[in-house]
This record gives sequence, C-alpha cells and structure tokens, in this order.
Amino acid sequence: MLNPFDRDSFPIGKAPIAMLILFMISSILLLISNKKKDNSLEFWIFANTHYDEYQARLPLFNQLYPDVNVELINFGGTMHDKLLTALLSNFGAPDIVEVEITSIGRFLKGAIEEIGFMDLRPLLENEGWMHDLIPNRFTPWSYNGRIYGIPHDLHPVVLLYRDDIFKTAGFDLTKINTWDEFINVGKEVTRDTDGDGNIDQFAIVLDNKTESDYFNFLLQRGGGFFDENGNVVIDSDIAIDTLEFYSSLFNEHKIATPVYGTWHGHPSNFAAMQDGKILSILAPDWYVGILKSQVPQMAGKWKAIPMPSWEEGGRRTTTRGGTMIGITKQCENPDLAWKLIEFTYFNKEGLANRFETTMIIPPIKSALDLPIFHEPDEYLGGQRIGKLFIDLVPDIPPRYQNPYWSEASDLLNNTIFEVVTENKSSRTALIDLAATVRIIISKDQMRWSIKEKNP
Repeated sequence: MLNPFDRDSFPIGKAPIAMLILFMISSILLLISNKKKDNSLEFWIFANTHYDEYQARLPLFNQLYPDVNVELINFGGTMHDKLLTALLSNFGAPDIVEVEITSIGRFLKGAIEEIGFMDLRPLLENEGWMHDLIPNRFTPWSYNGRIYGIPHDLHPVVLLYRDDIFKTAGFDLTKINTWDEFINVGKEVTRDTDGDGNIDQFAIVLDNKTESDYFNFLLQRGGGFFDENGNVVIDSDIAIDTLEFYSSLFNEHKIATPVYGTWHGHPSNFAAMQDGKILSILAPDWYVGILKSQVPQMAGKWKAIPMPSWEEGGRRTTTRGGTMIGITKQCENPDLAWKLIEFTYFNKEGLANRFETTMIIPPIKSALDLPIFHEPDEYLGGQRIGKLFIDLVPDIPPRYQNPYWSEASDLLNNTIFEVVTENKSSRTALIDLAATVRIIISKDQMRWSIKEKNP
C-alpha cells in the first residue's frame, strides 16, 4: 500500500515535511501576534511593484470604506510557501492574496473541497464582469470548471529590437512577417564586430536554461504542456517540432545568444544590450517597463513589432508571466474582500496608473480605450506601444492549467538545457519528460484516492 505521506508525493513537492512544520509554527505565531480586527482584510502579495501601487492607492479605498482596515503584506519570494502552509493547515491564511502563474498549480492539488480558494465564477457572473474580461486569460487560474483567481494582466509578447543597428545594416524589421524571414535577416546582423574571430553581436537573446522563451514559441503555435482537460501534451508533434526549431536558432542558424546572467532582467543582460551584443528580445508588456527603468539611456534605440509568425498570416504574439488575485476559504468577510478586488483590479484610474508605471496591459475590455494606452512612447521613438499590445490582444493564446505545472516546469527547464546545449534529441527528451510527469501525476492521484477511501 502506498504511504499517504510519501515524501515524493507530498503536495509541496520534494521539500522536507519538517519545512511544513516550521512554516506552520511561524504562521501560528504570526496569527497570534496580529489578531484580525472586525472589518479588517489581510492582503498578501509577492511583487514589489504591486506593493508600491496598492500602498499608494489604499487611501482612496479607505475614503470609500473608512471603517475597513487593510493590512498589505509583501512577503516577496517566500510568500507562496507561507501561503501553501496556511492553506494546508487550514490556519493563518490571508483574506485575499496574489499568486504568480508558475506557482498556482501547487494550490490546486487534491479533492475539489480541499482547495483553499473560493470559486469566483458566481461572483464574476453575478456582478457582470465575465463579459468584460478577456476569456483566454482565465485559463491559467481555472481548473475543473472553477475560477480561482481574477487575472491581473494579459502580458502579450512583442519582439523588441535595436532599430538603430538593424537600420544601419540596411534592414527594416517592420517588413518582417515570419520567423523564416527573421532568421534570414538575423544571419546578416549576427557577426564578429571586433575581428577577434568570435561572434559578439547576435540577432536575438534566448534562455537556454529555462522554459521561458521556448514556452513563448510553443504557446504561439497553440501548444502547451497541458491541454484544456489537463492532459500532458508536451510530447506532441507541435512541442517536439518547436523545440527542434528553438535549438536550431542556437546551433544551426547560430543567431541566438544564451541569456546573460540568470534571466533577461539580469544587470549583465542589460549591459550586453547597451554594448550592442543583443539586437532583439521577446518582450511581454512588463519587460518593456523594466527595460525603460533599467536602461533609460537607451531611449530612442529600441522599437517593437509583433512576434514573427510561424506561417504567413499566423498568430503574431504569445503570453508570458502573469498574476491572479483570489479569496481564500479562510476569509471571514468575502463580500468586503470582493470590494477590495474590484478596487484594485477593475478601477480604470488604477489601471491607467499601472500602465504608466509598469507598461502592464489589463484584461478589462472596457479599459482598453483609455487614452493612455494609445499615446506615443518617446522611449520607443514615439511608437504607440500600448496600441500595439492592444491590437495583439485577440491573438493571445490560452495557457491551460494543471496542478503539476511546478514539477513539470522544473523538469522542462532541464530538458531545454539538454537539447540546446548537450544536443539531446528533442523527440527523445520530450517523450521522456512527458512519461515522467504522467508518472508523478498518477502516483499523486493514487495517494489522494487512498486518502479518500481512508479518511
């Protein structure tokens, strides 16, 4: 008989059970020392930019609801572990909380009644918001027909490129429509600029250690790790062909450089941009905001086009990243929590301010005609980047959810590295990956089945 507390199938993955106990103790102490007051809401977040936005606007919420005390807590990178502990123990969770897209699966395991979030579909339908939110953006936060979170964003992706360098080389990227066309141009601008025999200027920067950029391409083609029913499809022909193409950008066409540092937002990556080593990057809306804040001295050098498509007339965007807001089942006043969600996620003044500071496009249809989204951006040479993002919204692909995304993405990271840098067969790598994930899911579902039979 399978041990229902087998560490390998424990809901927080392979982390020691002792960690759960420590988090439970810390949560209890935190709860004891911060006992909630009547009409109070505890709101947990993980992102500094979100904290700054909400903290600045909370006084406006308090003008509407002067008797409500909102305690906004930014736990940063430790938040998801603390939240999981609180939900598993059914003790110490916040009233409302934001969850990042790669972590949400951890909270959806087990029986429906054991999931620690409220199903928000009834509220969305009763309040009339279902028709004003972009439908595809619900998919990361939905499972088994229930909606556990409201989307914070859309995150359409464009191709940011060094307009000055491409033009000097004689190329106008606005005339590029497909990836094949981009590769042909990319070979012309990828070169050794200092004559030392080594290529030091690359057409594009891509991550060869994580799933981030590969997943951009895969979603663009209508693929994914899971399908709409939660089935593993990472071994599909589309996924295999996409990974072969992805590897070819590094190894066959040699137009891609691996990301500098740990990710695209690392200081060394921005330094490479300034030095002209990186000529383009796949950029969601939020990354444009980061670029503007981190290298303001490059204003006027960058422009954006829709992602090149896989075939003429095909989809020209994808989506990367995301955040939801949800109400936990431990919330004692969900009606009041809903009012705060409406204020932070649906208020048009707040959404305009969010775009101004972060470039994030909201998933609210009625907000997309706000003037700020259609103004020229001097950093991008006067380009109306907000309008470009909005024009791409209808083409944003769905990203289907499964409770095992966290485990799956870790394994996919390793697979990307093996294929791109160690020349492993894409087909073999993804078939092996899919088989491993199916075993993980089957083993965990067996554990839940035993638990249901032996409560």
